[in-house]
Amino acid sequence: MSKRAGANRKNQKAKHSSFGHKLQKLKIKLNKLEKRKFWKAHLFWPKFLRKPKIRFLSSRLKIQIPIPNRTFMFVISLVLVAFSIAGGAYNIVNKTMPPLGYNDPTNGPPHPDFFYPDMNKQYLLEGIIGFALIFVGFVGLIFIHQSTKHFYRPNYSYMLLTIGIGLMLFSFFSLVRIVTIEKQIEMYSDIY
Repeated sequence: MSKRAGANRKNQKAKHSSFGHKLQKLKIKLNKLEKRKFWKAHLFWPKFLRKPKIRFLSSRLKIQIPIPNRTFMFVISLVLVAFSIAGGAYNIVNKTMPPLGYNDPTNGPPHPDFFYPDMNKQYLLEGIIGFALIFVGFVGLIFIHQSTKHFYRPNYSYMLLTIGIGLMLFSFFSLVRIVTIEKQIEMYSDIY
């Protein structure tokens, strides 16, 4: 065997060992990221959902991607939900609707109209009111969920359950009232 062939084999082994060493370091970093302690300390996640295994390392750039604060992410997600429920896309696209309408009385000053009497159009304030009522119903669901955690304190559990059911019913009937009376749309017409 020539000296040149022996030197090439040593270089190949050195390259393999350095690549293997880098791969081992990468696996150690990924294992640290996937540990439960890391997730609990740095990222909000509901306990009833399985946590996905996400790799936060960019293999090409060899840099770590920073994980944002969990409170910040929760606020951002609430803002996106509020925007979609309140009809934010409709309000951005439709420039002809004012934020608040006014009726045209024959005598006296005009009174504000919070709800447009059509299902396909809305005022800006109408979307905000709808979101607030849906949020009240969501808070009712949270109260009901919290009541199941206090099983051994029945009085407190029943109080939370009652408040949660009350908030959900208030939210539902308020939204039905808005649709039937304020927007003048017949719902459940087959029942009557």
